[in-house]
Amino acid sequence: MKGLNAFLVALKFLTRIPIRGGENTVEAWQQSVAYFPLVGLVLGLILAVAWQALSLLVPSLPRAGLVLALAVFLSGGLHLDGFIDSMDGLFSGKDRERILTIMKDTHVGAHGVTAVVTLLVLKFSLLAALPSERLRLGDLGLPPSLILMPVLGRWAMVVALTSFPYARKEGLGSLFQAGRGRYSLFFATLAAVLLAWFIMGPAGLIYLFLTALVSLGWCSWLRRLLGGLTGDTYGALAEIVEVFFLTVYYLRPW
Repeated sequence: MKGLNAFLVALKFLTRIPIRGGENTVEAWQQSVAYFPLVGLVLGLILAVAWQALSLLVPSLPRAGLVLALAVFLSGGLHLDGFIDSMDGLFSGKDRERILTIMKDTHVGAHGVTAVVTLLVLKFSLLAALPSERLRLGDLGLPPSLILMPVLGRWAMVVALTSFPYARKEGLGSLFQAGRGRYSLFFATLAAVLLAWFIMGPAGLIYLFLTALVSLGWCSWLRRLLGGLTGDTYGALAEIVEVFFLTVYYLRPW
């Protein structure tokens, strides 16, 4: 029951899916990190089903736009908001304290707007370029890339949360015990490995490995620059990983 409660807390935090249940205790928040990839699976299945249903109604370009809009809606724009704030601060060229102040500011700057428009255009273009495909196991007619994409994005957040310090004294990282929770990392990684294998076989594990490299690079850079990560940079990482995955998947060298 504790595991179910932690999963529901993660689902309510990372999505806007209307569900009941999930007691918001400190223990549940800390345990919920382990279930982030499973939340990604829920999101991925919804996106994949929507993609397949829309393929019967509209051409590829509007289908890509509608699925992208659905993805933003399901997450409540949570990660996009973090991406915008992160880009505003990181592209400011200021010192550590000023960057953190800019990222905390509720106003959106030119850097954030430019970056998020670029991100959305890239994601839309890559979604529109997705080929017709089927799930590796089972003839469900669902695109595996759309299922795996949010799984990898949420798993990357677990890597950041459990393996790197938090840059602020208080905030989201404190709630999730940033820099700790190796059990959560193990459980989330095990889930991500199994899901990646089931959805795409050996290629899924390659995508997971590449995601790990991107995540570690992003987090290591921010630790040197800011002394750690923030809630905004967690969301930014999820968005960066999703675009990175779609790009590599489009190139598909294997």
